[in-house]
Amino acid sequence: MLWLPAVNLLSVDIGRPRCEQSRQSPVLCWGIYIIIFKTKDDILCAVLHPLLSVIGERMASHSKGEHEEKHLDFSPQRQKDFLKEMLRIIFLYKEELRLLLFESQGTSLENFRENFIDEQVAISKTYMEQVGTRVSPLFFRINASTWVTIIGEIVMNPDLRKEEVRQALAEYICYNTAGWQELIKQ
Repeated sequence: MLWLPAVNLLSVDIGRPRCEQSRQSPVLCWGIYIIIFKTKDDILCAVLHPLLSVIGERMASHSKGEHEEKHLDFSPQRQKDFLKEMLRIIFLYKEELRLLLFESQGTSLENFRENFIDEQVAISKTYMEQVGTRVSPLFFRINASTWVTIIGEIVMNPDLRKEEVRQALAEYICYNTAGWQELIKQ
């Protein structure tokens, strides 16, 4: 069993009275919750939970939104919104992404990359079947794995400035969008 101070991890309760006596005395009871984890995997899952929730929500909304439409939205505004969301996730969860993509061997999350790609392939395949466009399942895998690789490159390079990342992602989104437009012929 592992004991871990949760100061930077999950919960801090500072300055709140913890007992009846502290309410009646000028002494404050400072409390830092100690969270007990049974395994290192439990710690990693707790640390990565906020990121995994955001990824799950993003995939669910992406999947739902596209399946409700009979065509993809390739508008410049949609591209800007996607860029903004990608930058927010990458910079808010940069260290967590690094842990997830490069330091999760031997944990329940070690297959995240492969599982993520599989899920993206399934979402893309379902959508393309709905709109009557045939695209190779291998292409879906290549496209999804390229996104994971791009994110990996960003989180593993601490010298990248946000503006450099913004420019590269904007260029890739433009490039990727043009490719999808050609494949779908919209």
